[in-house]
Amino acid sequence: MKLLVIGMNYAPEQTGIAPFTTELCEHLTRRGHTVTVATTFPHYPEWKTHECYAGMFAHTERRNGVTLKRKWVMLPRRASALGRVLYDTLLGLGALLSGLPGGQYDLILGVAPPIQVGVAARLLARRHGVPYVMWVQDLALEAAMSVGMMRASALVRAAKRVEQWTYDGAARVLVVARSFMENLAHKGVPDAKLRYLPDWVDAKFIGGGTNGNGFRRSVGLDDDSFVVLHSGNMGAKQQLQNVLNAARELGSQPNIAFVLVGEGSEKDGLITHARRDGLRNVLFLPLVPRDELPHLMATADLLVLNQHPDMVEGVIPSKLLTYMAAARPIVVAAHPDSEAARQVQAAGCGVWVEPNQPKALAHAVSELARDPAARQRLGERGRQFVGEYFSRERLLRAYETELLSVTG
Repeated sequence: MKLLVIGMNYAPEQTGIAPFTTELCEHLTRRGHTVTVATTFPHYPEWKTHECYAGMFAHTERRNGVTLKRKWVMLPRRASALGRVLYDTLLGLGALLSGLPGGQYDLILGVAPPIQVGVAARLLARRHGVPYVMWVQDLALEAAMSVGMMRASALVRAAKRVEQWTYDGAARVLVVARSFMENLAHKGVPDAKLRYLPDWVDAKFIGGGTNGNGFRRSVGLDDDSFVVLHSGNMGAKQQLQNVLNAARELGSQPNIAFVLVGEGSEKDGLITHARRDGLRNVLFLPLVPRDELPHLMATADLLVLNQHPDMVEGVIPSKLLTYMAAARPIVVAAHPDSEAARQVQAAGCGVWVEPNQPKALAHAVSELARDPAARQRLGERGRQFVGEYFSRERLLRAYETELLSVTG
């Protein structure tokens, strides 16, 4: 199979959608398929082009057998609807230009968001006379409206029509959350097109770290600290101000340390918030290299997953499976009907609290800090759950089978 993949993120980016797109493409290449990826330069979650690609407009490279065609995209300086629409549109245009030449493809895979990827996928499918598949990782419009980035308007109505147009032409629509299937079915996508194929996690890799790995001391934490960890993006969707307010509630318990690891559009504001409130129990760290991720996870005593209170069906946090695989308990502060809350409840691997209620979050942290037996029980349930339902090897094979079924 000759496959063209269109997407926003790819390695060396380490968070969000990038690891899943990268692992699928490299799996298909190892299986003997020819894979080309039309994308932009790595920039997420810092929203700054990686230094080694600075100043480039177009670049083609090979990475672990996969051909990458990168085109420049103007990155928004701040989170705004207009900036994001421009970014998404330029991304779709760049992918369209990358996909026009290069010989015949058998199938095109569009990784959404953004929906402009679907536009490029449909146009290129028509150009090459082949089918295309949409792989929906987030419901971008719902997510943007949930956090207030976009409001009901003519622009949103137009975006919904474009979104529907991309689904209408797709041979398949793959979704990573069951709630996404409900959403798209309600929008009129036929059941025959929809397939639920979740993301995956390499539990052997994530669970390979040890607590006594020196990571705590390397960042100035005592061995007896109770570490509450957030790892990943720090953006509007995460609303991590709630975590900082919970840390303030627990300021009288100096052994509890909140460690926020990652990058994102809200990070600078969060650091300012912590300094203003004098939060000595909060530590900010940059993203760690991938080979250090198991040690970072093993360092945690408790993992926190915080979401905007209005975020219901737009996203499923990619970090959630990593959290579960780490065999650590999870406190999830999110809407009760969100995919994150549903998954934690289904796995029985953590505690749910009301979103945007720092006292409730602080109470849950304090209770679990005093109950090591409960922490161990919850952590083991999470690891067992991902092993049963989110096996990397099994799901990569399932994705390959599904894509091959479209090509016949």
